[in-house]
Amino acid sequence: MIKTGIFIFPNVETLDFCGPLEVFSAANIALNQNFFDVYVFACSMDAVKTINGLSVNPVYDINSVPQPDILVWPGGDGTKEVIEQQSVLQKLEALYHGSQHAFSVCSGARIPAVLGLLDGQTFTTHHSVFDDVQRLAPRARVRPNNRFTDNGKLLTSAGVSAGIDVSLYLLEKLKGVEVARKTARYMEYPLTRKKRL
Repeated sequence: MIKTGIFIFPNVETLDFCGPLEVFSAANIALNQNFFDVYVFACSMDAVKTINGLSVNPVYDINSVPQPDILVWPGGDGTKEVIEQQSVLQKLEALYHGSQHAFSVCSGARIPAVLGLLDGQTFTTHHSVFDDVQRLAPRARVRPNNRFTDNGKLLTSAGVSAGIDVSLYLLEKLKGVEVARKTARYMEYPLTRKKRL
């Protein structure tokens, strides 16, 4: 199984993490096979309150989380605090280097930006955050019209619902177009290929 770890934090944007969680979980349901082990983790085991007031219980804390094969950085106003916490950033960077794939959703792009992972790479993010991410990663190349970008290991996506699109795209890369189509059909969501470079 492919371990898929989604990092959550106070004031995370709800759909930013629930979208990818749904895609990789729905792939298991749509095909009746356990392709993905999907879990959320946080800085501690305390409940995390999203930007919309939803209370979410993490499965792991950042010190005990199994190394994910796919690492997801959702966005939300809380990313501004995450990028100021050096010990958290160090752990997220180590998890990134141990992963096979990683992607950000929305303003989650602040995290790879401040880690230097976007240097020389293309990125997209929520339309209100382009300038901020560019400030954090001045050598990155913004793609404001892209739904998502693919730099190989590291992907980024635009705001909120775009996390579903990049998840379906990565699912297609890993498991093929038919798996992505069946998953999207199960979710009753259009499979888009608005990308990328």
